[in-house]
Amino acid sequence: MVASLKPEAFIGGRYRLDRSIAAGGMAEVWLATDIQLGRQVAVKYLKDHIADDETVVERFRREAQALAKLHHENIVPIYDIVEEGHRTFVVMKFVDGTSLREILDEGRRKDPEHRPARLGAALTVHIGRSIALALQHAHDQGIVHRDIKPGNILISSGGKVLLTDFGIAKAMHGGETGTDLTNQNIMMGTAKYLSPEQVRGHPLDGRADIYSLGLVLYECLAGNVPFKGQNDQAIALQRLQRDPTPLAPLCPGVPILLTDVVHKMLRRKPESRYANGREVSSALQAALAGDPNAPTPDLGGNTRTPVGMDPLITGGIPIPPASRDLTPEPPTMASRPRATRDDSVDIEREQTPRTNRRPERALPRSQQTNRSRGMLAVGLLVIAVLVTSWLLWSGLRSSPGVSTAPTDVAAPVDNSPVTVVGLRSYDPNGDDSTENEAMVTALSDGNPATSWATLCYQNEYFGSKRGVGIVMQLSRPATGQVTTEVRTSPWRIEVFGAQTLPESLEGWGEPLKVNNGTNSGPATFDVTTPASHVLILFTQIGPSSQCSNANPFKGVLSELSFTAG
Repeated sequence: MVASLKPEAFIGGRYRLDRSIAAGGMAEVWLATDIQLGRQVAVKYLKDHIADDETVVERFRREAQALAKLHHENIVPIYDIVEEGHRTFVVMKFVDGTSLREILDEGRRKDPEHRPARLGAALTVHIGRSIALALQHAHDQGIVHRDIKPGNILISSGGKVLLTDFGIAKAMHGGETGTDLTNQNIMMGTAKYLSPEQVRGHPLDGRADIYSLGLVLYECLAGNVPFKGQNDQAIALQRLQRDPTPLAPLCPGVPILLTDVVHKMLRRKPESRYANGREVSSALQAALAGDPNAPTPDLGGNTRTPVGMDPLITGGIPIPPASRDLTPEPPTMASRPRATRDDSVDIEREQTPRTNRRPERALPRSQQTNRSRGMLAVGLLVIAVLVTSWLLWSGLRSSPGVSTAPTDVAAPVDNSPVTVVGLRSYDPNGDDSTENEAMVTALSDGNPATSWATLCYQNEYFGSKRGVGIVMQLSRPATGQVTTEVRTSPWRIEVFGAQTLPESLEGWGEPLKVNNGTNSGPATFDVTTPASHVLILFTQIGPSSQCSNANPFKGVLSELSFTAG
């Protein structure tokens, strides 16, 4: 067992320990003084009870190795590594500030009703962009952080945001780190902020960190994380079963484009999220400015200048603003009309902000378009087409037996009425893929008193199931609107479309719509892509008096119809 450290002790003959400033489950951080350079530093080392664990010590060394590769203004830099006895000390820059976790917790403590602390939109964007670009740098070096959470995000007294604690970071594609020291615990990381692929124990890339950052930004805006449970495993598993609760109704003062960006970061499939941290930074900036397609300057990793540092909405904790000499203040969102929303919240997946287009002048000269040369080529092409068309018409006209009647015939258009030709229940995770199939006819019998219902479930999110619903088959591919009545609440329904009936739920792709409501009643779902098959999938159901106390949750639909449009 190694000896405990005390104030005034020296490390490496030059770092004098002053006082302990932070402690976690594995490590402790002390404020120290570098007597050679006359500056304050932070010294991190493993706690006594695990300092003899070879696996943990090796992981700690690898954190230092990972940090040594990273040189970015939004990552806490490492100054030195000291091996003394059986202990390893990591000497880092001392950040005079506080963690994002402390800011959020302090806001709740100071509120008379202990309501969750929420950050303003501009401060949230500043934090998000800073960490996104820090992650971009780490990912470019082949390192996945794997533990993005408020406790590992520091905000200095000057408003600068820094990422720290690469203790469980891992090289992508194996890298140079050799044996994976974390494979005995597939859910490595903090349960509240794990990505779905971390929960499953799948190989990771930088998009796992983007998901975790999305959860952090969700908490900044809403005051709470979207997934909760009785234990860490229950919390982690929830993100495999459902998407986060829509963010917009929880923070009505936040630009809708910003909540859309966060939801794209939180998509369950990595390929459906932003591809990298640079895309996240650009999307956040454009969302705050109010234009999802507005060009964003190449920041080159520089995020010292946040866009409008808002104070906390709840808690009143001031965050000193950083310099604003590089990034202009965005137009105020107060003057922009906001779409009204009722209890049925509608998230338009297709309107999620896309990657910002880079202005052509930002491209290398070899890749820029020569407009004058392009216009000349187009003009020559038009002349050639006209000459060829005249010669062909003249030849046809002078040829005997050849009719000069128009030969182009438009393809036939199917204008037949769109009707519902079939309904069936759908349980993708059930034994027979159906659920209360005998009740499906009640959805089209014209009697509002009859209905189709799921079975009764113990959990409002169907436990281990992805969801349960109804598949509607149409007479021909069409766009339009599904109308029904939801008889239990709260509820959440995802709507999918396909030309042919997929063999699995994954085959349906991304939802066309995600609607939810806190009250029962009529509901409509837009089908924006032509489809012959439409899936209406419950992913959250409410309590029902028809169920037992052991399994109290059920989803109920009545009068399901489709109107082409």
